[in-house]
Amino acid sequence: MKKGLGSGLVILVGLLSVCALGFGQIIENPAKPIAKNAGRIVTLKEELRIEDVSSDFFFKETYLPRVSTGRGIFIQDGQEQALLFDAKGRFIRNLFKKGQGPGELIGLFDIWASPHKLYLLGYPLKVLVFGYDGRLEKELSLRGTGIAARFIRADKGHIIIRNRVRLDPTARGGLKDISVDIIKISMNDGASEPLGSFPIRAFVEGQGGDIHMTAWNQLQAVSLDENTLILNHTADYLLEVFAVDKGTVVRRFRRPYTRVKTSGGSGSSGPVGSSPSAPEFKPDIFDLHIVDGRLWVQTSTVVEGKGILFDVFDSEGHYVDNFFVQSPRKDVSGKPANILMTISGGFAYFSDKMEDDFIVIRKCGLVGL
Repeated sequence: MKKGLGSGLVILVGLLSVCALGFGQIIENPAKPIAKNAGRIVTLKEELRIEDVSSDFFFKETYLPRVSTGRGIFIQDGQEQALLFDAKGRFIRNLFKKGQGPGELIGLFDIWASPHKLYLLGYPLKVLVFGYDGRLEKELSLRGTGIAARFIRADKGHIIIRNRVRLDPTARGGLKDISVDIIKISMNDGASEPLGSFPIRAFVEGQGGDIHMTAWNQLQAVSLDENTLILNHTADYLLEVFAVDKGTVVRRFRRPYTRVKTSGGSGSSGPVGSSPSAPEFKPDIFDLHIVDGRLWVQTSTVVEGKGILFDVFDSEGHYVDNFFVQSPRKDVSGKPANILMTISGGFAYFSDKMEDDFIVIRKCGLVGL
């Protein structure tokens, strides 16, 4: 991405309206960023493709690739594959070993790739830590914590996770706020420390003694550095800066955003019952990425002929740039669709389905940043 925006930030500060809130500040950014080439179109140039052409593994339900630039590509597929590939896409091994003994899991919750280690979180509740040579280096029991979660950050000292929603079977149904917890776990002894709880709006239903929910947005969280998380947990365009050491939100920021209408259908729900109708608008923020110390907000805006709209904020929450990334995927109507991707080292990594329904993992260069 092009730099040289320092002088423009002086002008930007004069345009910002900062209002006091109960637990921090909110930065009201202008509708347009300051970058002179904002709104440009970035294309995807395929550099690498991983296919299950050997008998070593088989793609069935691939999740978002985890990437450590220059070290490897780590892919969870279903509940029993944690597939490690080198930086050139060559298969190394499946780190998942089924069982309840040392180094074994019955099922996977999530995986993570740091610059030096690989992490598996699963059941029985434990974290397994591997080196990039595929050797198990540490096993951390989480028994008694009740944690079933996804990674936000992992390093040698601690891991930070977002815990899955827990529904109260005795609660009445309807539209309500459901809390999602962020938890810090020590890599020394497995001690857990709750950092904060954040509500997402959901419709809760009960049927036949079972209870489930339908939600159209989720708690999204990325790690800016060891002490700073950036969160979004509403359907609106609003970002929160969370200080880990203080256990609180210290700043909020946003910019005016034209909401995108839904095309009908339902949200994500449990296994039983029927879902309520989707809301009028999609959640404004589709995903969050940290790239070179900046926040890339992948919005719900997808423009035919241009692509997916990404907004860029500096570490203080100032709106400095935006661009469109052309999408390789189409929706049922043939229009370009949003796509989950990992962005690392100037490349986008994502799973894709070919015309023959075979799943592949693609690594594409971002051309035109």
